[in-house]
Amino acid sequence: MDISRKTDYALRMLSILASNDNELLSVRTAAEEVGVPYSFARSIQHGLVQAGIVESLRGVRGGMRLKVSPEDITIRDIVEAVQGPLIMNGCTAEEGDCPRMGECCYHPIWIGAQEMMNSYLGSVSLADVVSGALFPAVDPKFADRAAFPEYVLNAQECRCHKTL
Repeated sequence: MDISRKTDYALRMLSILASNDNELLSVRTAAEEVGVPYSFARSIQHGLVQAGIVESLRGVRGGMRLKVSPEDITIRDIVEAVQGPLIMNGCTAEEGDCPRMGECCYHPIWIGAQEMMNSYLGSVSLADVVSGALFPAVDPKFADRAAFPEYVLNAQECRCHKTL
């Protein structure tokens, strides 16, 4: 799993928008502030509009602004809007298939790591980032070893370990 440069720039652009109290921001200004080429910023803006996160107004006095409240959108929402589902390993993808899945001792680990990452990034809103809230909430089940089979699909099917 990798956070792409495009996603990094999108997050930075959205932080600027969230800090501007619903004011219009030109793509050119956002590109300059984030340090990204204008054409790349336009591509990012287009994707954010398609995802329903940003609205774009054309014209001389146009620009972009958030379409959703910063409190209502998580970092996970943004990452997935820009680069697709967060996938720790090919076998953890929704359509993922691996011939060793039932035998591999690591498959449950990758599933657990993905669930934890989804929980963590899903607990942080854009408003949290902009306001400097540095204490995201991760579901306490991740600290409970006994809860592992609850969030790891097929954990009991792993043949390497008899009990999980």
